[in-house]
Amino acid sequence: MHQSRYKRLIKSLTQNYTLTDLEKIARSKKIIILYSDLNKEGGLYKLIDKNKVVIINNRLSYYHQQIVLAHEIAHAILHPHESSAFTSIGIPKKDYKENEANLFACKLLQAIGFWENENLCIYEKELTKADFKFIETYRKYCCEGE
Repeated sequence: MHQSRYKRLIKSLTQNYTLTDLEKIARSKKIIILYSDLNKEGGLYKLIDKNKVVIINNRLSYYHQQIVLAHEIAHAILHPHESSAFTSIGIPKKDYKENEANLFACKLLQAIGFWENENLCIYEKELTKADFKFIETYRKYCCEGE
């Protein structure tokens, strides 16, 4: 998918960059979000009876959940008829659709100001080492796609 298409989709998702809450963005696209203990999976996307459903692991930190949510929203938008599970970013991936969802999620997070969110620093004590590694890897991946 071309960068310009990502930009157009993200602009429409965020309603010209005025919508910055991922849950509101998902609701605007009729994506149902559920939170559950998924053990080691970060999240998943499924089409259930024509409903787009995203399930996020409630054991993750808030910021980790936001990255996973952005990734699953990407699947709901880009690959609406295919189920997917998010276990780890595993960058670079050989799976084109996972790679596409990763890049789209990075761009969506960038558009809503996630990477500049000062709360990422304020709440560092709540973040695990795994969260830090995950966030930094994703942030680097976002910059690489430019």
